[in-house]
Amino acid sequence: MGKNKQRTKGNVRPSSSGRAAELLARESGAVPGFVGFGNMATTELGYVPAVHGAEEIDNLVDADFRLVLRKLSKRDTVTKLKAAQEFGAMCQQRDSDVVKGVLPYWPRIYCKMSVDHDRRVREATQQAFEQLVLKVRRSLAPYLKSLMGHWLLSQCDTYAPASSAACQAFSAAFPPSKQAEALSFCKDEVLTVLQDNLLKETADTLSDPQSVPEEEREAKFLRLLTSSLLGVKRLISSLPQTETHSLQDRLTHLLSQAKFWKYSKHQTPQVRGAFFELMSSLCEHSPVVVQAEAARVCPTVLLALDDTDPMVLPPLWEAVLHTLSTVTDCWSHVNAKKGVLPKLWSLLRDGGKGMATSLHPNLLPFISKLPSEVTAPDLDFYTTFYSSLIQGLSRERAISSPSESSAIVVSSVECLRYTLLQNTGEEEEHRLIRTMIIQQQLLPLIDSALGNSSLQAGPLFPLVTEMLLSWEKRAGLQNLGGLSEGENEVVFDRLLSDFWEGLRVMLARHVSNEELELNELEGMASLLQVGLVFLLFRSVKICFSEPESSVSPEEVAVTLKHPQPEPPELGQGSTEGVLRSWHLEEIVCQQAQISYSYVDEKNSERHLVYLSLLLQTFHTPRVFTVKEKLKAKDDQKEVEGVFPTNPAVHFLLEHVVLWLSQEDRMETSYLVEMVFSCLRCCGRQETTRILNHITTVMDLKWAVLLQIIHKACADAASLQACSDWLKGSVLGERLLGLAEELCEAGLKGSGTAPDKDSWALISLALSQYHNNEPLIGAVYVEKMIEKLHGTLSAAKGLSEEGDLEPLVCFICDVASTFFSSVTHCLLLPSAEELLLTVFTLTAQDRTLTHMSGNDHTHLCRVMTTHTHLYNNDQTHTHTDTPVSGNDHTHLYNNDLTHTHTQIHTHLLFPLSESRLSTLQVLCPCLTPEERERLIALATAGILNWQEDNSKNTQTHAILLLCCLEVGSPVDEELLHAVLATMMEWRNSKEDWFLFSSDLSKTSTTQLSLSVEMMRFLSWLVTHSSKIITGSHWDFLLCSMLAWLETASDNVECLWNPWVQLFVCECCELIVRLNQFFTAPPPGVADLMPSELTAEWNDFFVEGIYSLMLPLPGRITDDPLFPLAVLRSVGVALTYVPLHHLSHNSLPVRFVADQKTNLPEKLQTLLNTLSPLLLFKARPLQLTVYHILDKVMPTLPECDGEGDNTKSDDDREEPCLSPPAALMSVLSTCEELCETILSGLCVGEFAVVVPLSVEYSCILAYLLAWKLLLSFFRAAPSHLRVQYSLYLKKNKTLHKLLLHLFRLMPENPTYPGQGAESAAKETKTFFTESLSLDIDSGYQHTLHHLACSVYYSTVQDLPAMVRLWWTSQEKRVSHAVDKFTGRYVSSVLSAQEICSVHASTQTFDSMTVKARSAAREVIATYSVDDIFIELVIQLPQNYPLGSIVVESGRRVGVAVQQWRNWMLQLSTYLTHQNGSIMEGLALWKTNVDKRFEGVEDCTICFSVIHGSNYSLPKKACRTCKKKFHSACLYKWFTSSNKSTCPLCRETFF
Repeated sequence: MGKNKQRTKGNVRPSSSGRAAELLARESGAVPGFVGFGNMATTELGYVPAVHGAEEIDNLVDADFRLVLRKLSKRDTVTKLKAAQEFGAMCQQRDSDVVKGVLPYWPRIYCKMSVDHDRRVREATQQAFEQLVLKVRRSLAPYLKSLMGHWLLSQCDTYAPASSAACQAFSAAFPPSKQAEALSFCKDEVLTVLQDNLLKETADTLSDPQSVPEEEREAKFLRLLTSSLLGVKRLISSLPQTETHSLQDRLTHLLSQAKFWKYSKHQTPQVRGAFFELMSSLCEHSPVVVQAEAARVCPTVLLALDDTDPMVLPPLWEAVLHTLSTVTDCWSHVNAKKGVLPKLWSLLRDGGKGMATSLHPNLLPFISKLPSEVTAPDLDFYTTFYSSLIQGLSRERAISSPSESSAIVVSSVECLRYTLLQNTGEEEEHRLIRTMIIQQQLLPLIDSALGNSSLQAGPLFPLVTEMLLSWEKRAGLQNLGGLSEGENEVVFDRLLSDFWEGLRVMLARHVSNEELELNELEGMASLLQVGLVFLLFRSVKICFSEPESSVSPEEVAVTLKHPQPEPPELGQGSTEGVLRSWHLEEIVCQQAQISYSYVDEKNSERHLVYLSLLLQTFHTPRVFTVKEKLKAKDDQKEVEGVFPTNPAVHFLLEHVVLWLSQEDRMETSYLVEMVFSCLRCCGRQETTRILNHITTVMDLKWAVLLQIIHKACADAASLQACSDWLKGSVLGERLLGLAEELCEAGLKGSGTAPDKDSWALISLALSQYHNNEPLIGAVYVEKMIEKLHGTLSAAKGLSEEGDLEPLVCFICDVASTFFSSVTHCLLLPSAEELLLTVFTLTAQDRTLTHMSGNDHTHLCRVMTTHTHLYNNDQTHTHTDTPVSGNDHTHLYNNDLTHTHTQIHTHLLFPLSESRLSTLQVLCPCLTPEERERLIALATAGILNWQEDNSKNTQTHAILLLCCLEVGSPVDEELLHAVLATMMEWRNSKEDWFLFSSDLSKTSTTQLSLSVEMMRFLSWLVTHSSKIITGSHWDFLLCSMLAWLETASDNVECLWNPWVQLFVCECCELIVRLNQFFTAPPPGVADLMPSELTAEWNDFFVEGIYSLMLPLPGRITDDPLFPLAVLRSVGVALTYVPLHHLSHNSLPVRFVADQKTNLPEKLQTLLNTLSPLLLFKARPLQLTVYHILDKVMPTLPECDGEGDNTKSDDDREEPCLSPPAALMSVLSTCEELCETILSGLCVGEFAVVVPLSVEYSCILAYLLAWKLLLSFFRAAPSHLRVQYSLYLKKNKTLHKLLLHLFRLMPENPTYPGQGAESAAKETKTFFTESLSLDIDSGYQHTLHHLACSVYYSTVQDLPAMVRLWWTSQEKRVSHAVDKFTGRYVSSVLSAQEICSVHASTQTFDSMTVKARSAAREVIATYSVDDIFIELVIQLPQNYPLGSIVVESGRRVGVAVQQWRNWMLQLSTYLTHQNGSIMEGLALWKTNVDKRFEGVEDCTICFSVIHGSNYSLPKKACRTCKKKFHSACLYKWFTSSNKSTCPLCRETFF
């Protein structure tokens, strides 16, 4: 009915958009531009048109660019994003002339995409634009006005990466000197775009309401509003002043619109913030426009003070300050008392509502701009202002945030200072304001800070002190020049007096409070200390007034910001005269006097701590004198006789030392600080006398003495002042006595725990060195080390009598600290003896020394410490006494493996087993000269074999090889001599080689000698093959083969560890020879005999692997087989050549009813080795895998053309089984894995215990699949179809995939990635190659192997995996899709694209190219006048998702045929199990057949079948039309008929 519907009268033709466009073009003379939902800035915008008359323009655009431009106009976000990236890449790669052809169509696309909803698209657009700009350069000029409006908008994009990219593109287009000129050139067009966005556009005009959701439309509109406001700001701030004047009329028009002013109250904070930023810029660059609109500007800005949104407040206050500065009569337009100030008071009382860091720095310039009519009466105004300001400190946000609190404090003090400077007159109002500020604001603020640790740590105290310094300067108390005009010295002097008096009363009240908390006392001390620091800083600044020695402003800033009290150095006498303000010293003396009273009368601990804090900074004689006045003069006579004049000394000896010696006092650190505070008032000699007096007379605890020494070493000045005491005899004798006392008590084994402080004191005294000098006298260090050495020596003989473990542990700890801390410590004879004693105790058997395990651990730690000392200092101990073999029996202990003790090697000869073991352990640590000497001695022993027995020859061979393996240089003549000697043994001592011997009857010495010969020959082949001549090669290769025969004949003797070693070293020699002949070292091939390589390949390889191939099966016949031997044999078997596997000499082995097309040798190999995959021995499983992996690619060719046994009448598709032996193993493993993993769902990770039975079963299953996939990969296309049908029928692949998603880890991240790789792409099991080395670790093998099998499966069998995925339930398919898309698809897609790039396959009449960024492959087919272009796009979840085939250009092909071919290619790519290149090759063959005249199958409309690649062969007897056999079978089964699809006659 639709076609026959009645038309409107006179309308006899259907509607046509093409005709409409043609009509418009004919009438207007131009091709119509884009018609959207809103008007763009220009009518010059265009696009690649599809209307009449556009063919000429179309030809100017490159085909690839035309395709990308079409994609850029799509709605899909991902398509646009990829297209933008591809456009940028093409601009970078193509010639400039090609890129310039795009310019006429770029403005419209850019203007649309630069305001796209997706931020990634906007960013990619700007990045692509930058590449375009860099390529076309000046050619962009004609299109600049069309672009500049949206370009400026993009530079103000709310998404920072997009705006940054736009700015970068702008900078690339114009240098900084030309940017203003470019904007000036386009200013009218830019302002038009911005005004239209602000005044005309709405959410519905910017986006289509029918296709774009409301939320997305609103978001785009708000973003455009924000960008437009910021764009106007950027425009007027970037233009020169003259150009800004030319825009005044248009700006006035903008500000006259009521809609514009509504943006100040917009519900979106971004819009409001951008509006106030624009107002600030207008005030700064166009004050005339703002003055004209003052009636609107002032209320809008000033009445918005209560807007505390984080995005609005900073630009709002900037606008407020600009408004106050620009509009002279601004307060005439608003009521300050009712509209502005109440909002400000509320905001300040709330502490800025969490925005103090942005708000409060503006308060000082704000109040400085307030006229008197606004602040009158001043007293009330400032009272309310400061009360509200300080009240904000008590808000929760200010309490919890140090930055908020600091901002309020800084603003308060700055405003206070400003207000005081503005009110320095003698008028009554000024006096009242000053009193109010001091008494009601400043002192209460300081009072509240005393109990608040956050305020104490903030800037309050430094700022107050800086303010006091400023007042002193203005009061004339400092000689810094005259006052400023109008300032009164008396006023500032009165301010200082009022402040100090108020502070004195406040601190006295606090310190007299018995319930005062300790943190308040610390706050008071901090306040006074900061005051002193600033006073000291002021005095330094006065004293060094010359320019060359002045303090830098940076240092001043650091000092003011972070005050650190630095007391004068010890030993420099009194500090009297440093304080310049008597007010501060008066307060300190009062505080000290009150504190001392509380300590003396009530024993107040808190006041004692406070007194210590005061004395750390204030240690003047007057302060100590005040304390002494409290004591009667008679009590001081005894002390005055010794230290007559110094009150600090009297206080120290009369009070501080007594407090220190109290038994019940637990904490003494603050009293030690008090000691050094007193000593700062003393000279160096007086300091030494006092400390000697305290050390001898006063019975102080060792912990106190330890603290005093620590404090004395804390800094260089204290160390210098106390050095005479530290190095003196008084302290030295006291410490030596302590050491003797501790050692004697420890030897008695009393059982009581030693005093840790005492041992720490001994350790400190020995290990502390300054300027390479000991902390105490060197003679006392020597004596103490001797005492420790004697005690440790005595301990080993008394171990049975008592518990000496604590004593030994403490001595070892002290020794370890001493050796690790002191340079050249072994120059002390006593230290050397101590180390030797420790070494002897460590090397001896614990059963002889009766040392406990803890003792032994501590002794070993001392030796380890000495190892590092030796490495750093290269200092050897020198002993001339040889160490016997028994003393080194236990040197294999890990703690001693690298002990660097010089040994006179000649004293260890003749060699015994124990001495040989010692040399083997110490050989890596010996010097090159010592190793060279050992090589000479060992070689001499080998060459003089006639005089020795095989035992001595064997030990010399072991020693020689030990030195060679650590890289010792050796003369080639020595190696020649050793090799010649071995050949001589072959003639005269053949029994030493054990050829054809029964190893069960062979001695250990004989086996060891053969092993060492194999090791030597292996080393020779690897490191020094140049010296091996023709006769040497004969000897080496024949000996190797004879040893292998001996090993093969003695498999039953593998219970003997020496036989195991014999077999392992024989296999190692075979591996080294394989590596050598595979890749000879540079320069060696020319020196080798010409026939050597041929002999190796033709004779020796055949002999080696004829013996080795049966070995794994023979070794595993014994249930107790040695794993190490199996591993070595496996490594050697991995080098077996493919030719030998194909012509192996294994015993024939067939299986009944086994269908096979393989030759007898290969079938025997599979039947013999495949069952070993299931053996519970990982090395054997990997060995079998490596062997079979070599032959798998050769097996498909044995199947020829596939399954030809079925008759033509058979309707089923033929299928073919992979190798039956492998499928049998796979079937067995499948059942076992089903049992193991049955309890897990897909997506749950199975935890498999390494090397368990389950581990072996799963490993065999995965290895079998690796082999099967390798076989499948090597098969041709037609066989691959039959193999895949077999797997599909048996559901083998179905089960594999289910198992894999239980075995692959949820997060397949590759282990061992460091922090530096965080910025790089994360490695996964899919990006890293799998190592299946037989001798490698097994920690993550199973996880990596499962991932590798899955990757190979989706790579080689993508169609079958896709079919399995679509058949799964939703939960399983979602898990598979998520995992594959996240970890596999990107890697596989990149590999497919790379394989297209790297492919060497060429086609007649077809070219293939790939685009990595877009994940696309483009195939172009051309024959005569026919031209076909197809675009193949890989999905995000490739290969699970279907590959999309898109239409490119076509010439000379009918539409229906074109669609058929596209469908065929899509079918091939979807249903064929292979790569994209294979699918394209198949499609090309199909098209070629079509052109050759072969008719399509009318069922599938293809010449070549999509899955089995066959041609149409089954012909109907009636219509003679041919069909594919598979298509007919599907037709018959689905229709339940046997008629021809065309003529409907019976087919058979």
